Amino acid sequence: MKEGSMSNKKPHSVPVPQLYKEASRILGQLERKEGSLKTLVYGGKYKNFKKIYALLSKAWNQKSEIQQVLAASKLFHEQPNFNPHLAHILTSELLGKGSLSGNCKPIQVLLEYEEELRSLAAHHLTDVAPNYGHRNGCPRYVRVNTLIASLEAVQNLQGHCYLIDYHIQDLLVFPPNTPFWDSPLYQDSAIILQDKASCIPVFISNIKPGACILDACAAPGNKTSQIAAAINDFGRVIASEKSFKRYKTLEKLLQQRGATCVFATNQDFTKLPSKLTAGVEHIFLDPTCSSSGTDLHKDEIPHKRLQNLGAFQISLLLHALSHSSVKEVVYSTCSVYAEENEEVVRTVLSQHEEFELEDLGSKLEGWKHFGKEDYEFGKCCLRTVTHIDKCHGFFVAKFIRKNPTSITDAVKKSKKDKEPGKHKASDDMDYCIKKKKKKN
Repeated sequence: MKEGSMSNKKPHSVPVPQLYKEASRILGQLERKEGSLKTLVYGGKYKNFKKIYALLSKAWNQKSEIQQVLAASKLFHEQPNFNPHLAHILTSELLGKGSLSGNCKPIQVLLEYEEELRSLAAHHLTDVAPNYGHRNGCPRYVRVNTLIASLEAVQNLQGHCYLIDYHIQDLLVFPPNTPFWDSPLYQDSAIILQDKASCIPVFISNIKPGACILDACAAPGNKTSQIAAAINDFGRVIASEKSFKRYKTLEKLLQQRGATCVFATNQDFTKLPSKLTAGVEHIFLDPTCSSSGTDLHKDEIPHKRLQNLGAFQISLLLHALSHSSVKEVVYSTCSVYAEENEEVVRTVLSQHEEFELEDLGSKLEGWKHFGKEDYEFGKCCLRTVTHIDKCHGFFVAKFIRKNPTSITDAVKKSKKDKEPGKHKASDDMDYCIKKKKKKN
């Protein structure tokens, strides 16, 4: 928190808002079976009983899901003194309303986990409640982090029955509600709860060990760590994240997951210095979108909002394709709307004729869902359909340079200075530090 941004008081001296305090106390009584929700709320003579009842109704109905999100976030492991009932109430409020206001210490601590909690609710927990998603009964997907463990090493994971996903290697499919947060493999980041759809962009790419890669909107870090695993931690990966909070989450996850070839930077990827991005051959762009594929938003997205998002996404994609050394750009969203998908692709293709779309159907054998048919390039793109593909709604398009040999010399020159596989993330850090000193 910036000094003076909310209050002159220190967070530990600011009391928890009465609404949350009373709701968390009643939640404890409900768990101890000391009465029904109505009896405990209306019999307690609370002044704000209507707000308490509304808050508790939602939190109690989603009890199992919220507890799973909190457990998977490792909040209690890292903050053992955090009151679990208060954490439950605050998380329900954060995910339901979209925000939390207050300067008390519990709220400030929980907000440090906001990106991780949202990511888990939207992408990782496949049995989320109706307010958080529409995927009850879908499988739980677990990606094996091959930077830490092999597929064989987790074959008898907790004795649970599972399948290996036939589309994506290193992805295991478990029954819904299968718990993992107590597993040493999960605690050690050897396994990662990651939705099947979000694994597709890296899987359909052409990255290989020794590659120079830019993950443009990298947080929270699942895709970035998957990139590092795909190249066996042997190459150069730049992970750019504009938001400081999301950047801190990214930094933390990459460290936990053993991705040492990654240099994470808290910068807008459109403003990265050319020296840092020199020789980049592959770019992954998963920009801010409506998240309509995750069903986090029950209401229809206003058309103006979609237009604004589309314009923003176009600007980022145009910048990605403008890199002179890039051979491949993978664009993806967790949106179901054409305004953020096919419309973006069509606009960008018309301005970058040196690129074309790769036909992704050949990348995923037996895949049945592609881009919308009323776009001539639609068959080259991939879509996921939630109730059929058993994962959240997703869109992927892959731009490839028509004549990659024209940039071979430039890439070779860059690689001569930084030999693939021997490049260290600290080299990029040194560059940024030197640049900062020069400014001062």
